[in-house]
Amino acid sequence: MVLDYEFCDELIDESESKFREVVDGIMLLHMGKIVKFDLDVRVEDLASYTAIDRWVLYVTRNSVKKLHLRISNIGDRTYTLPPCIFHCSTLTQLKLARCSFKPPGSFRGFPNLVTLRLASVTFSEHCVIKAPLLANLTLNCCDGMQYLNIVSPVLKSLYVCYPHSYIALNCFMNCKNLRDLGLVFSKVVDNPNHDHRSTLVKFLGSLPALELLSADVVLSSGPPFMLNCLRKLSLSVDFGKLGHISCVLQLIECSPNLNELEITVNGTDDNIEAFVKCLKMADCLQLPLNKLEYVSFYGFASPICVEAFAMLFIIQARSLLRIFIEQPLGTKSSKDLSGLPRASPKAELVIS
Repeated sequence: MVLDYEFCDELIDESESKFREVVDGIMLLHMGKIVKFDLDVRVEDLASYTAIDRWVLYVTRNSVKKLHLRISNIGDRTYTLPPCIFHCSTLTQLKLARCSFKPPGSFRGFPNLVTLRLASVTFSEHCVIKAPLLANLTLNCCDGMQYLNIVSPVLKSLYVCYPHSYIALNCFMNCKNLRDLGLVFSKVVDNPNHDHRSTLVKFLGSLPALELLSADVVLSSGPPFMLNCLRKLSLSVDFGKLGHISCVLQLIECSPNLNELEITVNGTDDNIEAFVKCLKMADCLQLPLNKLEYVSFYGFASPICVEAFAMLFIIQARSLLRIFIEQPLGTKSSKDLSGLPRASPKAELVIS
């Protein structure tokens, strides 16, 4: 059962009471179990919040497996999830946006939940979510994550985005099966008195099976351990901070089985002289890149900087198959990279 934004908004433009009446009618006509309930709506009347509670109660009583709620509001009011959601043991997929997450004291977790995606969800008090089957977790711009503790021993994919504040990662330190990690943040913290960089290093060190890492770079140096399972590394980097260059290179060196590398500039790279000097240091990349096959560069403002970076991999990556460079707008290549000696005879250079 999918009540998407277009469907709901067309009814609400007529009146919210009309919207409630139509959805009530749909519920009354439905027979049997509900596998999926998807509601994306913009409401203002308190009566609509009460109606949503009623519909959610109905679908949870009918063994719903996939529940998607996106409740946009007009004004400052936030929709608070009804208790019935927290007692729905049949849920395998839960996607929530723009609501308040306050489990009742009797909440014992989601025994069958596999996927949980929360966007702009607020946690206002300590919350423990036990989800023994949870494999995929996304937390996008959620407030109060310091109150959150997710217990999921089989978690394989984690994406956390909170670009304007701290995020807490201590509750994920025991996720030994994590394969795919995405982090977008300002700083990481487990204790206000701890350095956020050491906290992130500690977290990465607790993930022995990590294969895909996508992150902003906030480390002053690479981790003091090897990421032996890492296959793909996607980094968003502020090259206005020269320490980030060193961190990127050390992360690459700590990943001996790296197959794919993507680097995107999210700050400035206009300090060309210092940038190139850093890359030309004798110990810039000490280890051979025997497994690296694909390298991509995006967002560089200076062709000199991106070409200096590309040269490292053209000359040293013995298994390189393709290197892609997004050409800075309004610029021309400063040198012919295609004429450089290549460690891999199969390497293809693509500039677009």
